[in-house]
Amino acid sequence: MTTGLCHEALFYDSDVTFRDALLPFVHDGLADGDAVIIAAHADNAALLRDALGEDAGRIVFIDRDQWYRRPVVTIAGWAAQLAGARARGHARVRIIGEVAFGSLDRHQAWTRYESAVNVLFADAPAWIVCPYDTRALPAAVLADALRTHPVIRDPVRRDSPGYLQPASLLAELLETPPAVTGPPLLDRVLHDVTDLSAVRQALRAIAAGWPSEPLDDLQLCVTEIAVNGLRHGRGERRLRVWREGSSVVCEVADDGPGPTDPLAGYAAPAGNGLGGRGLWIVRQLCDAVAIDGGRIRISLSAG
Repeated sequence: MTTGLCHEALFYDSDVTFRDALLPFVHDGLADGDAVIIAAHADNAALLRDALGEDAGRIVFIDRDQWYRRPVVTIAGWAAQLAGARARGHARVRIIGEVAFGSLDRHQAWTRYESAVNVLFADAPAWIVCPYDTRALPAAVLADALRTHPVIRDPVRRDSPGYLQPASLLAELLETPPAVTGPPLLDRVLHDVTDLSAVRQALRAIAAGWPSEPLDDLQLCVTEIAVNGLRHGRGERRLRVWREGSSVVCEVADDGPGPTDPLAGYAAPAGNGLGGRGLWIVRQLCDAVAIDGGRIRISLSAG
């Protein structure tokens, strides 16, 4: 294993293929003194745990369905796991990370995540294997795995013939904005930050009945994207808000080009200052975030 990241996809079509491909990966890691972390489907985690016997006690098992809820939260979680392994004296970390793909919007968000990992953890001493169940996953998910992983196993380990550099893939794979129906409940041109007090009051009325914590998150996130538009946008800055079932969808749009970095907000800015953390906070808290030029649309639910 090299000193930097190794990120590969494992395509498997049976429990036996899954087990036989990953047991040597785990055993070799333990023999080398690597930390081993497994976030896999519950059945697959149980399969490995049973096969490992007493060695299972040396491995960190993570609840996959809780772990893969929001890409940016997962990224922060892996960063914490890597730091924790280093603090325990491990020079390297081996990870089995089976992403919880779901609906089309989740497919797109998690495909972007898989691509982003190659940039965000490029220098990390980590070997990540992402299992893909060919019996259950849609063809589009399997095809995108070739584009997001430099190495694949099917079961022979080889360079991926379809791998795309993240800058190219992320520019192509635009984020899907949360859907809205009907006219917005709030449609307001923002002139300066003094407008935001009235906006927060309007949000309280739109999200009537919400518990205090998600309501606070909603107000914080809308404030952050509004301030971002006021500071960095061009021309008219317009805020629109919709109520969609148990969710509130908010959009701030201006005439500017928007962030130039396709990974804007995916990682916390370095240092202890507060500047530049707004979009990262928004991605941490929102159910969905989509940036398209000078337009950002977010969705939050009551829980």
